[in-house]
Amino acid sequence: MAGPEELAPGVYRIDAVGLPGAVNVFAIRGPAGWALIDTGIRSSPKRIQRALAQLGAEPATLTTIYLTHHHQDHVGGLPEMCRWAPDAEVVAPEHEAEIIAGDRAMDRSSSRLLRLLQHWNSLPVVPVSRSVGEGERIAGFRVVATPGHSLGHTSLLSDEHGLLLTGDAFGAMPRRLRVGVRRAFCADPAMALRSAEKLLEEDYRVVAFSHGPVLRDDPKARLRHVVTECGYG
Repeated sequence: MAGPEELAPGVYRIDAVGLPGAVNVFAIRGPAGWALIDTGIRSSPKRIQRALAQLGAEPATLTTIYLTHHHQDHVGGLPEMCRWAPDAEVVAPEHEAEIIAGDRAMDRSSSRLLRLLQHWNSLPVVPVSRSVGEGERIAGFRVVATPGHSLGHTSLLSDEHGLLLTGDAFGAMPRRLRVGVRRAFCADPAMALRSAEKLLEEDYRVVAFSHGPVLRDDPKARLRHVVTECGYG
């Protein structure tokens, strides 16, 4: 198992499954403890916990679990991570928090096939401690509303480090980088494209996706090309 990848001082990418870069979660060290961004799939927690241990993080020092959105590959590991760190605050955007807590149905996919599959897909139900909106801070990162992949989707931006965590506003599955990871995975593809365009207006030097490799060499040019080639309108 590869160890956590440092993206900036105190900010690490963790492989949440065995295939490097396939499902990424992020750990952020702050003055009050650690924050975990997303929890991977149901089988991810042991792998995440081993990575956190490598970083010196213990259950008592994991103070925040932030969910960028409600999809299974981001919240699947949430129940087990909450059992491991029972005092951690669970935080999510308001729309996503209602779904994660079981108070709202999951967003309908824009894909007819995926809408049919949703009838057999259930999410773990976990209480959310606090919901946040655009501009609020999570472990020093600014919440950026990027709806479209899901209707309450968010990305996170560290202005200090010039580091953008896109969530699924962009992503590669398996190799090609696209807006919203794939059109079929988006609740509203046209909205996802507008959110991707919005991210081009921000300042950053490094980009990390929930699915795909870290971009360090002129990442905005790469994202601009992806947006230009996108046909979601």
